[in-house]
This record gives sequence, C-alpha cells and structure tokens, in this order.
Amino acid sequence: MNRNMSLMKNIFKKEHIAWFMPAISLFLFSCSLSEEIHTINKADTSEDSVSNNQKPNIIFIVADDMGWRDTGYSGNPVVKTPNLDEMSSVGLKFNNFYSAHATCSPGRMAILTGRTPLRARMVTTVGAMQAGEVTVAEALKTVSYDTAHFGKWGLGRKDTHPLNQGFDEAIWSKGHYNNGMSFFSGFSNRSDFDSSEKDERPIKTTGESSVATMELAIEFIQKRSKLKKPFFVQVCFGSPHGPHIAHPKFKKLYEELSKQDQNYYGEISGIDAAVGNLRTELRRLKIEDNTILWFVSDNGGIREGSGGKLKGKIGVRTLGLLEWPDKITNSMESHIPVSHMDMYPTILDITGITMKNQPIVDGISLLPLLNGRMNHRPKPLGFTRGGLSRKDGKFQIGDSVWIDGSFKLKYRKEQNKKLESITLFDLTVDPSESVNIVAQHPEKAKEMVKKMTVWNKSVQKSFEGEDYFESK
Repeated sequence: MNRNMSLMKNIFKKEHIAWFMPAISLFLFSCSLSEEIHTINKADTSEDSVSNNQKPNIIFIVADDMGWRDTGYSGNPVVKTPNLDEMSSVGLKFNNFYSAHATCSPGRMAILTGRTPLRARMVTTVGAMQAGEVTVAEALKTVSYDTAHFGKWGLGRKDTHPLNQGFDEAIWSKGHYNNGMSFFSGFSNRSDFDSSEKDERPIKTTGESSVATMELAIEFIQKRSKLKKPFFVQVCFGSPHGPHIAHPKFKKLYEELSKQDQNYYGEISGIDAAVGNLRTELRRLKIEDNTILWFVSDNGGIREGSGGKLKGKIGVRTLGLLEWPDKITNSMESHIPVSHMDMYPTILDITGITMKNQPIVDGISLLPLLNGRMNHRPKPLGFTRGGLSRKDGKFQIGDSVWIDGSFKLKYRKEQNKKLESITLFDLTVDPSESVNIVAQHPEKAKEMVKKMTVWNKSVQKSFEGEDYFESK
C-alpha cells in the first residue's frame, strides 16, 4: 500500500496528470478505507418536519429533455415562459441543480428513490428499475397520502408498474408522446406495444400534450382537495423531447423563427402553460400555500441553446424550481449543488417519515436550505456510469463525476483504451468548466478520487442486489 501511495503522489506531480493507467485509482483507494458508506449516502434529517395535521400536498413536475437555459428566468432571450418565470420570482431557484443521469428513465428513477440510477441497474435510456426500490409514493402512503402519476413512466411494467410502486392511480404513457395521443389506465403486463391486456384502458387526449397531461392531474387534485387529505401527484411531460411538434397555438408565439425553433420553443411554452393552469387552480382551490410544487427536467438539454453540457453527459445541470408559499415567503436563489437524488430525502424529512428497510440513499434533505440554515452541501454529490462488461460479464464502473464543495472532479475512462483522465474544476470561478486545475490542487484531487472510489464500490454492491432486505 505504501508503494502504491508513493506512486500516486508522483503521478499527481506530473503536468500530464490527467492521464494514467486505470489500475492505479481503481486499486489504491479501494483498500483499507475506513469511511462507512452510509455516512456518504444517508439522508440528513431535520427537526423541522411538519406535524401530521399540517402535512403539505406535494406535486412533482418533470419535463423531458428541457435544458437549464430553456426558460426566460434563466436568461434565454427567445423562449416565452411567463409562468415558470413567475414561479422563480416567488419560490426557490436552484442554479446548480444536477441531473442524476444522462438520459430519461434513470433520472426519473432517482427522483422517486433518492438513489443514483446504477444502484437499481438503470444503465440505459429506458428500462425497468429493480422491484426492491422504495419510492416516494410508497413512503407517503405510510402517512395516509393519496398518490397519483400522470404522463410518461418509463420505469418498467409488472413489479415496477406505477400501480405497484405506491401510486393509487396512474394514467401513463408507454414511452414518449406528442399531441393527441392516448394514455393508459390500469395494468399492462405484456410488452410496451401490446394493448390487448384486459385491465388496460386507453384514454384519448386532445390539444397540446403537456396541457392535456396537466388536465388529468388537475382533475385528480380537485377531487382530493374536497377530501381534505394530503396528496402526492407526479406529472411527467413528453416535451420538449423530439420529434418536436408544437401545437399551433404555441407555434404562433414564434412566427418570426424557423419552423424547427417554432416547434421546439412552442413545446416549451406548452409546458409553461400547463404549469400556469396548475398554479391558477391551486389558488382557486385555496390550497396553494400548503402545496409543494417542484419543477425539474429529467436530464441535460438537447440543443446548444439549452446551455452547458447536454443530454448524454453525466453530472450536468438541469432545471430546478420549488414553490411552497407556507415555507418560502420571499424569493430564494441557491448556488449549492443539488440533484434529483435530493428530492426523495427532502420529502421524507418534511413529512417526518422513516422507512423501514430503506436501501442506501444518495441524496440529502434540502429542508435546512429551505429554512435558511444550509450554506454549503454537507456531503459530496456523485454520478456514475457502469454495468456488466460485454467481454467477461463482470461489473465495471465507467465515467464518474464527484462534486465536493465548489470542486468538481471528472473521471473518464477512454473507450477501448486502458487510459483514464482526471480533470478538476472550481465551479465558483469557472462554472463553464473550462480550466483544468488538477495540477494546482493534487491533494484535493486525491481526496476526491478516494471518496469517489469508495462510493462507486457501494454502488456496485447495490447493483448486485445487496440493498434489498425483503421482497415486496
């Protein structure tokens, strides 16, 4: 071990520090490390959880492939998003909200579970998560919430169907969708393309897809508000995922632009209109004050104007807005790095829930941030790829990203080569990640690689099924 540590020290002194053999980092820091995995991943708890008779309504809204600069409030000079802009002016704006993964379904899995997607074998764009996962809907059912999902699901059928993952009701699509398509209600235990299942009922929609999806959710909310019971609703849009086909009403907003831009920005304005309809209805029902409305996108954007690194890259920024008038009485803005994985532990903290047999959670509670008591992230934030090797069938970690304070470390394994690169950035002074400072901070880079490697090994154990205490 001493010989290896000496070797690493010499490597970090070199100007070409970004390149070295994979055996070094994968072996050195996996040996005799005393850090306990749960101290990295366990969600913080808070004394500010609300009492039973004050439990808030909770609504998650998830856009599909919308980038962090695809709104007016984030500086896009073209797109028209007055409702999201208004929401940002009265709620909490996350300026460094990170997608849990590079593609759609893994990010959605992280939203529901607070876990990095690879733990549940979510390694591709679409596919089922493992049945042993615990979702926020299941957690909220333990304290008498009514729950419902509307829109894109993409997390599997049978055991991981939304009706088997804690949702009382689900009107869902089998994949991506556009204007005027059919959703489905009930179980589908066959393939994604077989609608012959007797319990599966098609529900035809009309008009703009995001607005139509939100109308289904609003109908559920109207009924539940009369019962005076707290509810959890997840609304997942199919926009602005390609192919971009905006409704004529919203294309008109961009008549001076190209057809491509009319359709792209028109879909985003459709999303904005749907959010506006929801916020208006919450106020009409007089339940807006005690309702948490959390708007995010599932991964990085898909075009250059979306800002920064795009879909397909791990550890990239995406949209994050939170409105809760009872708690957030003045507009707030945070530069603290947060993620999809923080949504689950935050909701459990707010509602005072402790789940029995809880698998490892990677996120943290952001309730202290809402209360003005968090000025930095108390533990690092990790992202990783990986899976089973095609050559030998063994598990292997791929690219990884580790954020610790203002430092962001990227570990990249070159395809078909036994070479690695490690780069380090200071997000405070270099948010565009243009200047590699690893040579100036070798000790910090070593420390971050060490913690990242420990975390990656815990992800591997989860991938292999060690987190699941009992079957559902």
